[in-house]
Amino acid sequence: MAAPKTKGTLPVDSLGGTGIFTAILVAIYCVEMMRFLKAHNIGIRLPEQVPPMIKNSFDLLIPVLVVVLTLYPLSLLIQAQFDMLIPQAIMSIFKPLVSAADSLPAILLAVLIGHLLWFAGIHGAAIVSGMLQMFWLTNLGMNQTALAQGAPLPHIFMEAFWTFFIVIGGSGATMGLVICYLRSRSVHLRSIGRLSVVPSIFNINEPVIFGTPIVMNPVFFIPFLLAPMVNAVLAWAAMKLDLIGRVISVVPWTAPAPVGAAWALGWDYRAAILVVLLAMVSAVIYFPFFKVYEKQLLEQEAEEAQRSDAENEQIAL
Repeated sequence: MAAPKTKGTLPVDSLGGTGIFTAILVAIYCVEMMRFLKAHNIGIRLPEQVPPMIKNSFDLLIPVLVVVLTLYPLSLLIQAQFDMLIPQAIMSIFKPLVSAADSLPAILLAVLIGHLLWFAGIHGAAIVSGMLQMFWLTNLGMNQTALAQGAPLPHIFMEAFWTFFIVIGGSGATMGLVICYLRSRSVHLRSIGRLSVVPSIFNINEPVIFGTPIVMNPVFFIPFLLAPMVNAVLAWAAMKLDLIGRVISVVPWTAPAPVGAAWALGWDYRAAILVVLLAMVSAVIYFPFFKVYEKQLLEQEAEEAQRSDAENEQIAL
């Protein structure tokens, strides 16, 4: 389907990001076809005396034949009628969806959904990134193809854009909040800041998410959603205006944000500078809400100190 032999060789044009939709659809079809045949006992029946390993091999023959005899003629038909391979035909169908997924409204919607889920205690980043992965890989493949051809890079929204420009320090762009915590007058927040600063550098923010806590904490609802969305708008505008480059490679999500951003853009130092600025913007967004929460904790800590002193006095008496 993806790479018919041409002049004795197999082309690999569709074996990258442009073939991801085909790979997913074919995988679903094959599994469902095998499940259907198994559920209806369609296959080669062998005597019980036949060893299980041999029997299992024969059980796969009918599903393999059914898959090949349905998909290969379809591939030939599309080639004859439209002069395209199935991956190319599927990409032409999904092209509007891919283009829409690279727009600023789509990016903001993905950020909003992911962080609403996180605020409710569900790992929103894992859910949203799972749905967007096929679009990210497709966009990355197109950018790499354009780079090889010396053409302008067409796409912005990819995994590295999410990881290093939107959620700096982890979901919610909490690096800015951790910076605020480091100078907090609250013992609790200052301790969380010290514990979270190193993990946040590597985009791990569970200590601050659950240590604050941010989950289900109404004080941080607005900045937790607003900071990454502002980062998304600023980073998208910077790439759209060609102030920085665009993503051309996959980078481990645990890379420190300035390093990871520059690495993903082909070592563009301007990306690292932008990440630092975005972290400062996030800190500014979080600051007033941090002060409100700090005030609440200082009152609680003062009450606890007074209660502890009273208990000590009673023990002394």
